[in-house]
Amino acid sequence: MPYFMKTPGGPWLYNSTTGDFAGLKDPDGSELIFAKAPHTGGFFDVSNQTALANTATPMEYDTTDFSHGVSVVSNSQITVTRASVYNIQFSAQFKNTDNSSEHNVSVWLALNGTNVANSNTQITLPRKHGGGDGLLVAAWNFFVTMNAGQYAQIIWSTPNTAVSIAYEGALSTPTRPATPSVILTVNEVNGIS
Repeated sequence: MPYFMKTPGGPWLYNSTTGDFAGLKDPDGSELIFAKAPHTGGFFDVSNQTALANTATPMEYDTTDFSHGVSVVSNSQITVTRASVYNIQFSAQFKNTDNSSEHNVSVWLALNGTNVANSNTQITLPRKHGGGDGLLVAAWNFFVTMNAGQYAQIIWSTPNTAVSIAYEGALSTPTRPATPSVILTVNEVNGIS
């Protein structure tokens, strides 16, 4: 059973079970303001992700950077513990190793395994050129209303297996950090319950 505690030396009250801020009391006791700590998470992947041609494939995340009320289940299911509106943001480093053709990629959102209407975007990757693979970063966000226990997935497909989502290790001259194949951030923007 949760109970509310006051932070030492401060006016904050918080829920002992969830860690959410439960309220703020004026020093004179005249007003109590309630608030929730937003649920949020940051995730990324350090592997190369491939797909069969013309096959819906979820983007995956193998590393949790931080998490409060949001988790990744089965490497791809962005799962929340509280009903709310969430801003799901991603960036994916797509690579085309074909030196003769450009190739398309579609990216869309699914909720509990069902495609979200009107959520697809199609991009075209440049072909391999000058000895280097064709690279393109896809980066945008989705606002989605989710219930506690529901999950969202970012899905991609391509008609050609020369396309992948690529991880690249740290680089030099100048020294640069590694490039994750996918970076994902999830932020609660409106609590419902």
